[in-house]
Amino acid sequence: MPAITLPDGNQLEYDAPVSVMDVAADIGPGLAKATLAGEVDGVLVDAGFEIEGDASLRIITARDAEGLEIIR
Repeated sequence: MPAITLPDGNQLEYDAPVSVMDVAADIGPGLAKATLAGEVDGVLVDAGFEIEGDASLRIITARDAEGLEIIR
């Protein structure tokens, strides 16, 4: 059961592997729509990346420097 820790310290727990996009959707539909990628334990990954174990996650959007690089 992955426990996903967000930058604000909140944790979301799942019964099965979960994608970055699924976590974003659980946080809110606006964030899911804006999601470009994620940073899992400090590694930049695609929004479809499956998180299989406990991890820290930062959602990347166009407002982030990394998001702008992805768009370009």
